[in-house]
Amino acid sequence: MPPASRSHRSYQADVLLVPLEPRSRTAVTSPAPHDALDGITVSGTDTPLGGTDSRPDVVVMLTHDLAAVEAGLATRVGASARASGALVGAIVISPDRGWHGPEARSAAAELRAAADTVVVLSGMSPAVALLRVLRGGPQTAGHGTI
Repeated sequence: MPPASRSHRSYQADVLLVPLEPRSRTAVTSPAPHDALDGITVSGTDTPLGGTDSRPDVVVMLTHDLAAVEAGLATRVGASARASGALVGAIVISPDRGWHGPEARSAAAELRAAADTVVVLSGMSPAVALLRVLRGGPQTAGHGTI
């Protein structure tokens, strides 16, 4: 009997990241996280779900300031993503800075209703790590593949 061989294959999802307000757009386009987001499509400002040739498997909305999220935007993004069959997620960064006030509370409720999962994180570093896990595929640590 031949020795058993193990072949490891990994699935790589098409992930679309949708910054919901200017601070989040700046955070994902600055050089440090942008380099780490290799393979993740970031939506354009004029076309929130545009920028990808195929339908994404996962759409993740990102906000740093709930009060700055345009009313109805999360609902539109979530509905469009769901209509294409995508999993819909949301990442809220440091909500203590922008969680209070009627606009922020309204945006938080809308985000919870629009997304399948909402994750609250302390900064962009854990957000980038989460996005890379969602994307899947071969991962690298430093220069080596893990």
